[in-house]
Amino acid sequence: MPPATDVQTRAEVIKEWLSGSTRDQIASNNKIGAGTVSNIVNEWKKGLDNSEYESIRELAVFSKKEAMPQSGLATNVRLNNYIQKLGANLEQIESFISNIASSQDPQKLIDTANQIAQMTTIPLDKIPDNIKQQQDELQKLKEEIEKAGAILEQKNVHVQTIE
Repeated sequence: MPPATDVQTRAEVIKEWLSGSTRDQIASNNKIGAGTVSNIVNEWKKGLDNSEYESIRELAVFSKKEAMPQSGLATNVRLNNYIQKLGANLEQIESFISNIASSQDPQKLIDTANQIAQMTTIPLDKIPDNIKQQQDELQKLKEEIEKAGAILEQKNVHVQTIE
């Protein structure tokens, strides 16, 4: 059985998690396993659920250090409610956000995701097929343009010969 994680490491894990670091980043930074990070965070969250004052105090201190007003916490509660209403997995959402944040152009990725979400005419599960269909159509149009160009070039040669 691995040794218990010391208090300082646990505090650092919570601090990094609250700062938005990924589970893998936190594990690497603290030289512990990713599963240990999840266990520490889950145990800490249980402290919040059970009104353990130390966990609540840690959250309040972190919020104050980050200059996050109470309205920021309210916004996070609101986002959490959206996620719950969607029936989405919180860890998947966090992973998705982390992937967006680490992309080369996060704003463009967010804009694209919003555009896709607003496309009500195509169900999400049909988007890959629709993209393939559009690519095939584009290829056909390119071929038609090449044929038309060849015909025009041939006609131009005939016109030059006549002249």
